[in-house]
Amino acid sequence: SEIFIPQWAVHRDPRWFDNPERFDPDRWLDGRTDDIPRFAYFPFGGGPRVCIGNHFAQMEAILVLTTILQRFRLKRVAGHPVATMASITLRAKHGLQVTVQPRDQNQSA
Repeated sequence: SEIFIPQWAVHRDPRWFDNPERFDPDRWLDGRTDDIPRFAYFPFGGGPRVCIGNHFAQMEAILVLTTILQRFRLKRVAGHPVATMASITLRAKHGLQVTVQPRDQNQSA
């Protein structure tokens, strides 16, 4: 038998996360998630079939995002539709259009 667990739905379960639909990177700080069950958040699967690249992918995402966001300001293009598309991974159905502006190096993030 095959069992599919919808990560998108589990990751937005209000039993485990306050305001689950809200983008809130701070939800992972200060032990705020210490009381959630082990697989309430499983972006790379779990158990014996967990993705072998999970640690690399998380490290890479942090390094790439901090490098980009230190140097540039990204702003979503107004009017461009934002919708999700479920596939092997969850992605933006119409892509995500942004304008990129260099940050003033003397200005704080």
